[in-house]
Amino acid sequence: MATEDPDKEDRGVATLQRALAILSTFEASTTQSLAELSRRTGLYKSTLLRLLGTLEKFGYIGQQADGNYHVGVAALHLGSLYQRWIKPAELINPVLHSLVEQTGESSSFNVQEGELRVCVYRVDSTHKIRDHVRVGDLLPLHRGAGGKILLAFGREAAAPRWAELRRSCFSFTRGEIEADTAAVAAPVFGPGDALQGALAITGPAFRFSDERIASMRLPILRAAVDLTRDFGGNTAKLDAAVHLAAQAGESIAV
Repeated sequence: MATEDPDKEDRGVATLQRALAILSTFEASTTQSLAELSRRTGLYKSTLLRLLGTLEKFGYIGQQADGNYHVGVAALHLGSLYQRWIKPAELINPVLHSLVEQTGESSSFNVQEGELRVCVYRVDSTHKIRDHVRVGDLLPLHRGAGGKILLAFGREAAAPRWAELRRSCFSFTRGEIEADTAAVAAPVFGPGDALQGALAITGPAFRFSDERIASMRLPILRAAVDLTRDFGGNTAKLDAAVHLAAQAGESIAV
């Protein structure tokens, strides 16, 4: 009977950790030289070359004509698999495009990942001045309108501080992540009232006056209703929030 070699297993884990450390450095720069990779990972160039060769073989790293390295196409494929696991793009993207057309600001769909939230889908505003969150960016869970939605309808649903937000299904913030940005957000549900994610409209704070925020409330709530229905969820909470917003003359609810 074959037995596992603990030392060999430990070496394999260490190699995997080093390979992942290499990939993570590309968050700081899209292309890097061998010297830059060595500085950022703390690995010897000889070790890096062996690991880069393996990553390149499997498509996770590519090398340019000038010798610099970039993330390979296999990483893009993994990203697309993650998106498909969250929800189909053909359901989410049309809703995001509609929100951009209605409000003129960027729109996105966000989900919780541990103690963070990740932007899974996004459609940019046509304005030259806009916020620059990208698909795949990790954002604070406890700051920003989208994060508040994920907390209020997720793991902190029973907390009294979210009672009003849960009634209105609407959140807005200014300057919580960056001083010059603002956002509004609403929840999206699936079967069994399970929270699927947060729709968000984001942009520069100077364009998010109280009046503009109020004008975005019904569009994002109605978009959340449509997407919840597409996901097979119950729209009762959101229908009530739409009714509340219409009755209040689209007044702001925190």
